[in-house]
Amino acid sequence: MTRKDIYGRSPAGPNGGGPVPASGGSLARLRRTFSTKLQRREWDVDEKLLHTPPMTRPNTIAVVSPKGGVGKTTVSYLLGNLLASELHMRVVALDANPDFGTLGSLAPDAHRSQRSLADLIAEHERIDSPAQIHPYVSRLPTGLHVLAAPVHAEVMAQLTPGLYSRLLDFLERFYEVLILDLGTGITDPLAQFAVERADHTLVITTPEWITAAGVLGALRYLQLDEGTLVLNQAQMHGKAGNRDVIEDSFQRQAIATRATIPYDKNLRLMLDSGTYELSALRRSTRVPVKELGAEVAAKFV
Repeated sequence: MTRKDIYGRSPAGPNGGGPVPASGGSLARLRRTFSTKLQRREWDVDEKLLHTPPMTRPNTIAVVSPKGGVGKTTVSYLLGNLLASELHMRVVALDANPDFGTLGSLAPDAHRSQRSLADLIAEHERIDSPAQIHPYVSRLPTGLHVLAAPVHAEVMAQLTPGLYSRLLDFLERFYEVLILDLGTGITDPLAQFAVERADHTLVITTPEWITAAGVLGALRYLQLDEGTLVLNQAQMHGKAGNRDVIEDSFQRQAIATRATIPYDKNLRLMLDSGTYELSALRRSTRVPVKELGAEVAAKFV
């Protein structure tokens, strides 16, 4: 089964015939006194992105959660695209899920590489330039590069933290930002390695109590110096009190709440159909994605 089988030759965006047109347009140029609160938030975050401090060395981000289905891969993909397109950083997102990760599948069909990080590990000693990496990565129009997980279980089983360490050492020669999309769990050796290696860790949860409580209870294993909680798939109406309680609980564990990504069926459709564009998101989703990127970029060293 291919993406074309599901969506046809021209995957339908949220309007049924292409991506959602960017909201705002000329309204975004109105004076702040005549703008909405959400418009002002977008102007503020755009200004923050514009003045992101320069980096002094490559930075690694680990995206983790002890729970499955919370959106680790989605957040990794959104963040990587944002940093590449808006800040023009050299960014690679690695699928570090040892159990058939799907990060590589989010790349549009025309841009997807059939090779995996296992291929790059095996052949990296023969690579001396960025151009030689291109066959191994899916190169997205935004500038983000995606390095997919192997498709064979026996190959996945051979990928130890030591091999990932060698791969990251190699990739730091060519990229400014390395995003590790981890599998479910935080106690396995690969997750522990990623958190220890990372300059910053994103902890992903959904706003449901049972999920957030499980994530909060697992944080004692991470021993984070600094982390950012991302509340993903949040219902933006009628649940504000629940989110406040969750955010307060995580803040008491030294995890700063910096982003709430709303549930957006149009975003899910764009990701599934390979038509994702930041500008095509509704402002109510686009602004939180930008805010997450700005907060992460502000912590780069």
